[in-house]
Amino acid sequence: MDYAPVLTTVAARDMAAVSARVTPEQLPQVVFGALDAVHSALRAGDCGPYWGDVVLCEGEADGVLDLRIGVGVSRPFPRIGAVAPWRTPGGEAVQVTHLGAYSERGRAHDAAKAGAARLGRGLTGVHWEVHGPFDLETRTRRTDIYYEAAHG
Repeated sequence: MDYAPVLTTVAARDMAAVSARVTPEQLPQVVFGALDAVHSALRAGDCGPYWGDVVLCEGEADGVLDLRIGVGVSRPFPRIGAVAPWRTPGGEAVQVTHLGAYSERGRAHDAAKAGAARLGRGLTGVHWEVHGPFDLETRTRRTDIYYEAAHG
């Protein structure tokens, strides 16, 4: 898939999320388990409509990712156990869209980082994915990937 990174301005958006520190190898198992837990907690309240499953990486140190894994909500969300209110970053970001298997998103991340350089933007290291619904007909899931642009 060819990717076309763009520079965009995004609004900070509310989400209900759990925190996790994981290695890249643990990512699929932890993400899907965390999303199950958040979706379960959301069934207890009325925070919809929901705008996507979100994986927000707030940093990486020594090969460990600092994540917030959750669901975008349109109303304030009270803490329910480990599921807490959180927000995606707002401001300038480099964005690419990936259509395809979860396991193939790495190329989209690489394209976003390369696109930032071509667009003359540095990156903060904060990035996030917004996963749309799975399309049974095409067997794809839209994933919008954002990298927060550095100021200055």
